[in-house]
Amino acid sequence: MIRKNVSLDEDHLQKLQPLLEKNGGNLSAAIREVIDLVSPPSESYGTPEGGSENFRKKEIFPETREQLIRSGEFVTISQQMMKWLIRNNAGKLIDEDVVYELINPYLITTIPELEEYLNHISKLLGWKIKISTSCGENLQNGFKSMDFIGGDRDLREFLVEAVCIFLSRREGLDAEALHRKSNSITVYFRHFVRHDMHEVTPGVRKLFGPKDILYREIERKPAFWITLAELYTKFNYRRVNLDKDLFEALLAGKLPDITKYFEIKADRSLREIPLSELLPLFKHLVVASQLVYDVEICAEKGKESIKIRHDYSDENVVLKIIQLFSNLFEAGLHRFSVTYVSKLIMFDFSISEGSEQDAVKVCPGLDLY
Repeated sequence: MIRKNVSLDEDHLQKLQPLLEKNGGNLSAAIREVIDLVSPPSESYGTPEGGSENFRKKEIFPETREQLIRSGEFVTISQQMMKWLIRNNAGKLIDEDVVYELINPYLITTIPELEEYLNHISKLLGWKIKISTSCGENLQNGFKSMDFIGGDRDLREFLVEAVCIFLSRREGLDAEALHRKSNSITVYFRHFVRHDMHEVTPGVRKLFGPKDILYREIERKPAFWITLAELYTKFNYRRVNLDKDLFEALLAGKLPDITKYFEIKADRSLREIPLSELLPLFKHLVVASQLVYDVEICAEKGKESIKIRHDYSDENVVLKIIQLFSNLFEAGLHRFSVTYVSKLIMFDFSISEGSEQDAVKVCPGLDLY
């Protein structure tokens, strides 16, 4: 045993921290492990450059599966349990810390490194997924797509989502489209300029997190959403969802203005929303509020119309509903005629669009004022 005095500053100690934790705080053992890492057998590497590259690879790539399990970093879990966990979280974005647990953002700097690492981790974990890329050397240079081939479908979906979130948060690359086949997934990327560095890009959110806000709100206010779900279930969804402003207007005997809900959802003025976009938005919001139970749309150019099905029996209520919706379409400067029979209300927009002054409501045989 040869003892030497070694000078280390705080930066070096911080870099040694993972090895110190691994060796129970034993600094000598940590330094010996560093020496072993940078001193590979001469027949394999032979040069300092080769030793440095080997050290970097040991940093990036995990140890053997058995070592990871012994250290407590990994645990074994049956495939059926893993598939259940993944499927029951589908639609919720993977948390950032989980993504970075899988892919270390400080060690992966190029696409070839990412590809090599993913193939290594897939083999180590027994996922049997082969990853390939069509890109240049740099993350931002010529990067177009990634292919994930083979393995279990659910694990493949999980890995694709994790990689897309990683590239979204670290490199501003958005997932533009997914092409799924029976045994593979191809992801197409595009560059995206983000204003909020903590948010994932919109394509990633749309493709992988359509139910993310639902999960987050349930986690934030579980008692409220559990009670609401119980009420909707017990009343077979025969409930109307109204905000306080609209409810207050109805109690005061006024006809509320619902245009703001459409403008908030579309993030623009109602007059800036073309009819081809307004009709699907109308169906989405009105059915979600349970004001009516179905809206059928004809969006063919020049033949636009909607059929609204409801279960109101009082004609005064039906007329109020017609007026409520008519005011909305008038505010958007759309010409239309409206008729109603029994449980059906029909808006016909096939009338030629006029100027702002000519955009008036046509209601044959129906006086709503």
